[in-house]
Amino acid sequence: MDINNYIHERVFEEKEKYTYLYELLWANLEEDGYVITDEEGHEIDALFKAYAIKNLIDEFSYRVYDEFNDTSVDEVVESLENLGISTESIIDYCYENPDIDADDESDEITLKNAFDYTTEKLADKLLELFSADDLFDYFFTATYDFEQDFTFAFEDVDEFQAFVDSNTERLDDYKEEYPAVMSWIEGGMIV
Repeated sequence: MDINNYIHERVFEEKEKYTYLYELLWANLEEDGYVITDEEGHEIDALFKAYAIKNLIDEFSYRVYDEFNDTSVDEVVESLENLGISTESIIDYCYENPDIDADDESDEITLKNAFDYTTEKLADKLLELFSADDLFDYFFTATYDFEQDFTFAFEDVDEFQAFVDSNTERLDDYKEEYPAVMSWIEGGMIV
C-alpha cells in the first residue's frame, strides 16, 4: 500500500473542507524533509505526524467554534494496525525516540506521550515554515464556512491559497475577533 495515499484517504479526507489545508501543510512539510512517506519503515512516524496536523486543526476549531477536539492517539494506533503494524512495534518506535517520555508501567501513557510530543514538534515546525498570521489565515479559511458573506468551494490548493491571499483584510478582522486564538498560535499551539 502507498502510505502517502493511505494518509490522504484515512486522515486528510476525513473532513472534506479541510482537505486543501492538509495538502498545503503536508506538501510544505514534505518539501522541507520533515515528513517521509515513500520509504519503508517510516509509516509510524508519518501517521503520527499526519494525525498531529489533524489534532492542531481540531484544537483550532475547538478554540474558535467550541467544537470538541476528538483527535486521539487511538486513531493513530488503529490506522497503523490497519496497515499490519502491531501495537508492540508502535511502542518500540516510542522507546527508540529518546525525546518521548516512555512509561514502563503503561503503554497507553507512552502512546499518549508520543502523540503529544509529535504534535508539539509538528507545531514548532509549522511555525518555522509559516508565520502565525499565515497559519491563522489558513486554519480559519479551511474551518470557516463564510456563508454569511458568500458560498465558496475550493477546487484545489492553489485556489485555496489564492482565496487566503486575496482576503487578508477580512482575515485580519477575524484575528482581531479571536485574539486568544492568535496568542495560542504564537505561543506554539500547545494542545
